[in-house]
Amino acid sequence: MTRLLATDLDGTLLQTGGTISEVNRAALARAREEGLDVVFVTGRPPRWMSEIFEMTGHPGWALCANGAMTLDIATHEIISADLLDPVAGLEMAARLTDLDPEMAFAVELALPHNDFVIDANYRPRWETQTDPVRMSLQEMFDTGKVVKLLARPSAAMSSHDADSFLHAAENLAADLCDITHSDINDLMLEMSGLGINKGSGLAKLAASRGHTVDEVAAVGDMPNDVPMIKWASRGFAVANAHQWVKDVATEVIASNDEHGVGQLIDRLIDER
Repeated sequence: MTRLLATDLDGTLLQTGGTISEVNRAALARAREEGLDVVFVTGRPPRWMSEIFEMTGHPGWALCANGAMTLDIATHEIISADLLDPVAGLEMAARLTDLDPEMAFAVELALPHNDFVIDANYRPRWETQTDPVRMSLQEMFDTGKVVKLLARPSAAMSSHDADSFLHAAENLAADLCDITHSDINDLMLEMSGLGINKGSGLAKLAASRGHTVDEVAAVGDMPNDVPMIKWASRGFAVANAHQWVKDVATEVIASNDEHGVGQLIDRLIDER
């Protein structure tokens, strides 16, 4: 019997445009009433999670930064963080710079404030409320708080798509970090410590909450969701998911815009 459902947010629980449907919001409320544990597992950093609590009304735990950070959604407290080893991170950056001398970098830090730091060349895809702090890569890792390294290529790499860029990076440095991407339309790599991903984070959180793998289901849409889909006893892909997710899922459900996660929650409750 499924006791815990791990769901990705963007492209999975959330509709296109980043909103949540009333169907999914009501399903989350039913899950709380019926004792089905629902955990958000996302590539988002904590600073992008306050709106999620307001939108969903769902308290509890979230795994942020692709499983590297555990967050109390309601209080916004960082419970734990798996750091990226500075030696591995700097070597990763050096190898990527060999691939593209104009590669730009940023990091997510395990800090409640000023948690996003960029180098001189990095262009954030999304606007920030304040200008990010700029540092050199060495200074970023000297903080001792890096949980995720981000890399964007220059225009010279425009022949790549998100998948081929990821494969190129894996061929260079899969021995150093966990490497993934979370948006087929964005040429950006997301790197965490070796062995740190949504699957490892979910395994730790499930154990801490007394759930065995046989009691865990997971649903997602992008390559960063693959490790948790593969780890969970039941893995679901929304209909709009990347093919890599569908390939490892045990079942494909309705899309994010068709309230697939809400329908799945209702089904898991009925099974109980």
